[in-house]
Amino acid sequence: MNRRVLKAAATLAATVILIVTVLFSGCGLFDAADTRKWVLNTVKANYYYYDQMDKEGLDDLTVEEIVSRLDIYSEFYTQEELQALIKDNSGEKAGIGFSYSYLKAGVSSVYPEGGCLLVTVVGNSPAEKSGMRVGQLLTGGSYNGNTVSFDSEDTLGEFVDPIASGVEFTLISSTGENFTVSKQEYNASYMFMATNSSAWTPALNGNGEVTGLTKVDDRKIEYLPEGTAYVSMSQFFGTAADEFGYIMKQFNADHCTSLILDLRNNGGGYVDVMQDMAGYFTSTMGSDTHLAMTAKYKSGREEIYNCKSHNGGLVSADTTVYVLANSGTASASEALMGVLISYDFLKYENIFLSDYNEEFLTWAGADYGTARSYGKGIMQTTFTNFFTGEALKLTTAQIYWPNGKCIHGVGLTKADGCKTVKTDWLVTPDDEELKSVVEIIKGN
Repeated sequence: MNRRVLKAAATLAATVILIVTVLFSGCGLFDAADTRKWVLNTVKANYYYYDQMDKEGLDDLTVEEIVSRLDIYSEFYTQEELQALIKDNSGEKAGIGFSYSYLKAGVSSVYPEGGCLLVTVVGNSPAEKSGMRVGQLLTGGSYNGNTVSFDSEDTLGEFVDPIASGVEFTLISSTGENFTVSKQEYNASYMFMATNSSAWTPALNGNGEVTGLTKVDDRKIEYLPEGTAYVSMSQFFGTAADEFGYIMKQFNADHCTSLILDLRNNGGGYVDVMQDMAGYFTSTMGSDTHLAMTAKYKSGREEIYNCKSHNGGLVSADTTVYVLANSGTASASEALMGVLISYDFLKYENIFLSDYNEEFLTWAGADYGTARSYGKGIMQTTFTNFFTGEALKLTTAQIYWPNGKCIHGVGLTKADGCKTVKTDWLVTPDDEELKSVVEIIKGN
């Protein structure tokens, strides 16, 4: 993924990953206590692409030099970085809760005035609670009697960073809306559901546990067909699967028969969350165990991952499932689609892929994909050195769908039978792309 699009995502890092639960690993007392030797031994024993990597002088390299020779998904963490990552991926976050891309004035006909385009807004964050939504353009901020215009890539960060946690300030949109926010600690949510008559967000208690849904009628999507629910999922972390269970209970209570699952810009997350999500579909097929994916390691060893079994909040086999995806839809998102395709819950022709125009692709860069999903069919494992608390995330396996397909390096495309939908930018005001998809669905 071209890093330019989310370069300024200071409050939420982009994720393109499918990762298994943290493992503990040692390589003998002496080697484990020596970080460089521990990293080197762990790479040699587990790195999927070890046979293809540059090994010249490898035994004499520093930790940083070793990691620099690995693929873009592999990474070394200090003890402090690892603990912060675990906390963040569990849903415990701090800050405002959004990511953005800076657009110069005139670079986009969709946002001609330029500013900071909201690419993600984290569920249950101060940003979401203030009314900030994906597709809005922030052009300035106000604090302590001073107003600042966001006229460069760094201006928003320079405005927000010095303000202490808990202190309120205002962010201003291009349409003149004022959002009063402050940096806070909060528990993130990952799902949202809307019909043509109402909408719901997950309700979390003080421990970050899902307790139900909160009705937010002002976010209903009136152009949705009767009996259709739109459900978005931002990442495969934290309470995402539990949230989906509550949402599907509401889906069934409202007698919905069509599900539009939005996985655009969902770069993945944990394998177990994907297994949990998949189980809400496959549990309707009976009590038998259903395969979610197979991981094949460099040693030739294969590991089976099954869908979790559920009793409530199930997706009926009669439900028509549609999926929205783009070139930021990766890894765990693609693995979930693989489960749905393999067990006939999802047809290729019901997958809608964002097809960006030339203006956006020129801005994003030549390597930014269009009319496809990301195409990540490999898995990472995080190894923790219990002597030092440090960790190493390595690509360890290639993954295969239940039907045997691997989409690594290819993704889902029109060649598979997926539909493409023209869209003017990564996100657009009022989600014009979703409107186009709904019109296609109505015409079926």
